[in-house]
Amino acid sequence: MIAGRREFWVNQAFFQLAWPACVIGPAFGLLWPAALLIAGFLAWQLQPVRRHPDDVRTLAAFVAMGLVFDTAWVQLGLVAYTAAVPFEGLQPAWLTGLWIALALTVHHSLAVFRERWWLWVLLASVASPLSYTMAARVGAIEWTAAPWLVVLAIGPFWGLATGLLFLRARGADRARTGSAAGAAAATPTTATTETVNG
Repeated sequence: MIAGRREFWVNQAFFQLAWPACVIGPAFGLLWPAALLIAGFLAWQLQPVRRHPDDVRTLAAFVAMGLVFDTAWVQLGLVAYTAAVPFEGLQPAWLTGLWIALALTVHHSLAVFRERWWLWVLLASVASPLSYTMAARVGAIEWTAAPWLVVLAIGPFWGLATGLLFLRARGADRARTGSAAGAAAATPTTATTETVNG
């Protein structure tokens, strides 16, 4: 129980530190805090004793979604990224770090939202524009369209997209739990059959 609490809070601490490391650092031309923190988060959470069987697939899904969305905002003329590393016009590496950090919470400290993914959609639809607003204030991004347009474009789409990823993770977790339960139920039957035959 104590170990579970510790892992919950360590996971959440990494997640909370990801925003200042990945946003404030690049705004001042410092990319190493983000790289260091995300590398540490990956190393901690993907250890075999802590890793959820679906962590890697969830990570891949979030990174792919982030690449599509954050690149689309640039191409649609909604935002511009201050530290556009490694390529102009694409999602910057520091934003990829934020998607990685979020993905690593899905089966851990934010696992409650797998079952309440619709609540995540509502919360994220409000929180994501606020996050972009704060990023703009520290200088990490620049809004290149009317603020109301940026908010209406990013909020609902970001909330729904990430909510569906939480829903996908719920399905993966249920499938894993069902398979494990089926295997456990079959084991005594096999053992009984062997005893009878013996």
